[in-house]
Amino acid sequence: MTTPLSLQAQRVINCCETHWQSHKSDCSGFVKAVANDLSIPLSGNADDITDYLLGLPTHTTDGATASRWAEQDNLVIAGLKGSEHLPPRQHGHVVIVVSGELAHGKYPVAYWGTLGSEGKKRTPLNWAWNHNDRDRLVFAAIPLS
Repeated sequence: MTTPLSLQAQRVINCCETHWQSHKSDCSGFVKAVANDLSIPLSGNADDITDYLLGLPTHTTDGATASRWAEQDNLVIAGLKGSEHLPPRQHGHVVIVVSGELAHGKYPVAYWGTLGSEGKKRTPLNWAWNHNDRDRLVFAAIPLS
C-alpha cells in the first residue's frame, strides 16, 4: 500500500512536471523555474546554486535523508559544482529530489535537465551523475510554506 504524499510533496512534483519540458536541457534553469513557482528565489548557474545549498542550515550528503526531506514540506535540491566533478568540468549540475523509493538504498528520485542533452523525470539520481560523482553530492532542504 502506498502512503499518500503530503500536499507540499505533491506540489513540488506538480511544479517539476510543469517546467520539465521547457527546461529538460538546462538543469539550473529547471531548478530556478520550479523554485520560483514555490516562491523561493534562486539565481545563477548550477555552481552558484550549489554554493547556496552549502550555506543553508539544513544540508547533508546522505541521499536517504534527502529523500525523507522530500516527503515532508521541503523543496530538496542536490548539486555538485563543476570543479568538484571527477574529472572537473566547466559546469556543475543540480537536480530536484522528490518523494519516491530509493535506488540501491541511497539514491533518491529526482527530476533534472541536462545541458546539451535531455534530462530525466522521476528517475533515481544515480543516473544524473557518473559513478565517480554520484556519492559526493550535497543535498539541501528549503522549507515550503
